[in-house]
Amino acid sequence: MWQNYINATSIDEVIKNFREKKERARIVAGGTDLILGLERGVKKGIDTLIDVSRIPTLDQIIIDEDNIIHLGPLVTHNDCAASKLIRKSAYPLARAAWEVGAPQIRNRGTIAGNLITASPANDTITPLMALGASVTLLSTRGERTVPLNEFYTGVRRSVMQADEMLVDISFPAMKKSQRGTFIKLALRRAQAISLVNVAIILNLKEGTVKSAVITLGAVTPVIGHAEEAEKFLAQKKLNRKNIAQAAELAMQAAHPIDDVRGSAAYRLEMVKVITARALTTILNETEQDGMPKKPVLLQSKETTEHELRPRVTFHPRQLKRPLMERTIPSPADIIKHCCVCCAKKAC
Repeated sequence: MWQNYINATSIDEVIKNFREKKERARIVAGGTDLILGLERGVKKGIDTLIDVSRIPTLDQIIIDEDNIIHLGPLVTHNDCAASKLIRKSAYPLARAAWEVGAPQIRNRGTIAGNLITASPANDTITPLMALGASVTLLSTRGERTVPLNEFYTGVRRSVMQADEMLVDISFPAMKKSQRGTFIKLALRRAQAISLVNVAIILNLKEGTVKSAVITLGAVTPVIGHAEEAEKFLAQKKLNRKNIAQAAELAMQAAHPIDDVRGSAAYRLEMVKVITARALTTILNETEQDGMPKKPVLLQSKETTEHELRPRVTFHPRQLKRPLMERTIPSPADIIKHCCVCCAKKAC
């Protein structure tokens, strides 16, 4: 278990501590993965937690003058699910965020944390990969931006170094001609890890697919594209025959494993099923069915969201103070209780 707990007040303070402690320190924001890993002994050699939950402006969702959407490192799943900007211009991400866990987890867990954990079953990686997202990493050595399709090196492994902090997630807003969705299959309809998930974005013109993006989650060591299916759909009519063929090709891109939650053969078949289902919802214009208009957020104030272009040059440390800020207990406060849901002292 950790020995030091630092409540950081700035990104510079975080980076300074990382420079000194490196592998022995971890950032804690929502804490939904990290705290469990520490308690179960999965994450070893960590003696310092750096709490970033009180650093202002890091929970912003903005769009810049180049139509690039930026998510701060404290943006939660519920923030994305409720965001008008994300629902309009990055719907697959909003849908995936809504499918994560229970309201309590969505309210605390961050999109940045979901990416950093690097599990191929994590739901938000698949749509962000489809959206062409990049992550910006900061350390005392400088800043670098890494495309998400180059970020992962294997199951729960990435190119992120021990002294780096993820300070921005960015991706182009979907165009008016684009439509997309996300579908997840699990052992239960809620609060379950994906057996298979798929994100699809189509650029359509008069019923013809000008270009297609199909990404598959939980069926390869690193989430990636169903490239043959993407190529097949390009310049073809979106109809049931072509949907069936694209689903077959998507299945060929998957290389799942057998485990306690499902066999490889079952997962392969389900790739075909949910790819066809996702494409069919786009064909029928029903991809937003089942998505609540006002998701339950369990918070009294909304994350600051700038849908107007705020400035030419974006940097998380240069953003203006949010108009509204959430009052959130720190992860250290939460782990004193028996659960996030009841927030009562351990019985």
